[in-house]
Amino acid sequence: MTDQTPAAAQPVQFPLTETFTRSAPDNPHWKLLGPVQLNGGLELAPQPGTAATAFLDQPFSSALGVAIDFDYANTGPDTALDGLSVYLIDGAQTTELGGPAGSLGYSSHHHPSGGDERAGVTAGWVGIGFDNGGYFAHVAAGPGGADSRPDTLTVRGSGSAMSGFDWRAGVEVPGGFRATWEEGAHLQVSVIAGRLTVRRSSKSNPQGSLLIDDFDLAGQAGQAAMPATFKLGFGASEILGQSTFQIRNLSVELPADMSLVMSGPQSAKAGERVAYTFEVQNLGPNDAPDARVEGLIPGPLQATAQLSCRGENGAECGYGSVVGGLHQLVSLPRGGKAVITLSGTIGRHAEGRMTVTGQVQSRTRTNTAARQAGSVDTDVELPRVAVASQITGQWPQSSPEGANGWIVSYDLTLAANEQRVAAWEISFSVPANTRVNPTQTSWYQVLKDGLDGQTVITSPDGSHTIDPGQSLTVNVQMLYPSQTEAGDGSLRNLLAIELAHP
Repeated sequence: MTDQTPAAAQPVQFPLTETFTRSAPDNPHWKLLGPVQLNGGLELAPQPGTAATAFLDQPFSSALGVAIDFDYANTGPDTALDGLSVYLIDGAQTTELGGPAGSLGYSSHHHPSGGDERAGVTAGWVGIGFDNGGYFAHVAAGPGGADSRPDTLTVRGSGSAMSGFDWRAGVEVPGGFRATWEEGAHLQVSVIAGRLTVRRSSKSNPQGSLLIDDFDLAGQAGQAAMPATFKLGFGASEILGQSTFQIRNLSVELPADMSLVMSGPQSAKAGERVAYTFEVQNLGPNDAPDARVEGLIPGPLQATAQLSCRGENGAECGYGSVVGGLHQLVSLPRGGKAVITLSGTIGRHAEGRMTVTGQVQSRTRTNTAARQAGSVDTDVELPRVAVASQITGQWPQSSPEGANGWIVSYDLTLAANEQRVAAWEISFSVPANTRVNPTQTSWYQVLKDGLDGQTVITSPDGSHTIDPGQSLTVNVQMLYPSQTEAGDGSLRNLLAIELAHP
């Protein structure tokens, strides 16, 4: 007969997710101890002097790192002395509820006047306390603490029952951790190779703030060796008053440090072609095969937006789209990099500030990078002179010899936006081997005839000025090699500039 490992002892596979918005957790191995219920979220509401915990009695691997993300709300009187802990224990063990009061359901509790000793969790490896009351830093919650430190993120290390749980680190957080669902408060805790990072974000701070950055927890004196597997718990306790912590949208995933750096123009003219670059790099420790870059494309660029992507160091670009925003799939192995370019022509009547945004995410990896999102602001001004094109006719041309092809005739209409324009220049792109019709007689100067793909014409003297409210029409005939190469006749990158002020 073959022995079988109980389901609760089998490591759960990443990603591990729980919305906590149903009547019961999706994973049946959650243990809810003390005043805990599901009420639109995992709700921990301990009474003064008590603790509560939600503990997942199923291990997951620590070998490749782990990232724990969740939304939270913390409501109650400002005078309440409360706190929430996120803790990890050795995955080979199980535990009951940790200590009350300042111990936040993780560490042991030692009443300062004696006589009230409570055990902490079994085989705890780390407890991170989001502590409004400040007593998780007190000596009553374990060795190494001092007086209470309100509104503090406090880290306590390994311990079991009545021993250990040494104070390891503390960071003051002005305003503490009180938040409503409307604020979009979010916490991320990651442990990678024994190093701890904690980030908090919200709707008002979507990029987030690092509260603990790459702290070497495993290297602290007396800290237990990092176990092969972890089990996860949430604890809460109350000393004075009564408040409630709620948790939603929990995900436990492999971490990947996917940074995003954006660049683009700070200023531009309406009608000008612009480009924005998104550089995404995965610093590990895990591959991110399903990374995606998403962003907002401002209205003046939406009609002409184009997307391109180039992978480096093993990165591969997948499907990309500019419909309804920027969407680019990227496979990012550890060390891989992708360079994404968004380009387009600003609308001719655009004016003011336009903003392009970007963010890199993954469906199966948690992004732990310090810079996961970005934006570029471009201040758009109306050009001193604008140009619009209209096709007025097209026909085949078979003579003279050497000028055979397909003629498209354009009226290019120039308009001054605010002040008189005395000298101007018009440029646009055409297919190679296209040129200004050599049989056309024109009053303007042709600086580049288009054979190399670029056409430039300019005013000949001061006799063709443009006043505000008036327009000047310039007729240009372009000789395409064939009707097929002329396509629909659209001129690409059409732009007019002023060469000199009156």
